Amino acid sequence: MKSIITVTLAFCFSLSFAQNNEESRATDSIPKSNYEKVHEIRLGGFKLLAAGYFDAAYEYINTPTSGFGASLFINFDDSIENENFGISPYYRFYFGRKDDFQGERFFVELFSFFYSGEDDEVYFSQNGMQRVESGESFFDVAPGFALGSKWINSSGFVFEIKLGIGRNLLGNSPNEFVGAGDFYIGYRF
Repeated sequence: MKSIITVTLAFCFSLSFAQNNEESRATDSIPKSNYEKVHEIRLGGFKLLAAGYFDAAYEYINTPTSGFGASLFINFDDSIENENFGISPYYRFYFGRKDDFQGERFFVELFSFFYSGEDDEVYFSQNGMQRVESGESFFDVAPGFALGSKWINSSGFVFEIKLGIGRNLLGNSPNEFVGAGDFYIGYRF
């Protein structure tokens, strides 16, 4: 009698395990809903087109009202700004929530900007032409905050506007403050 009960229990267990495997395969083939998409990549469009300043970002949405990530900055045009290369980790708080998406609408961002550059000196001659001499290289850190808004469409494309300011801590940069912001286009997956 014990062996019949053991065989019956083993058979029932194997059937339930097989059914769970089939259900998990079926749910794996279903695409993620918009609410489950938590990874996002963005590219700063205005600075890239107008000034040759590459600004790319990655963000992970960890709760419906917050996210964290990092931005990478590379200056391809030395005549525009002093900054040549920078990394900016950030944390965001989102205000305004829709049931379709996490991390959307108005946000406040806290960031730190770690960057290097060259302190170029500009001279003007009597005929009005400028002469730029390469100065010393520097490294500085600028904590700051930004305000912005993000919109997401149903297929996962992201549009964002952000504007912020940070203050240099080390005093190595020729500027006391550093600006942050752009019009970003990206994709959430």
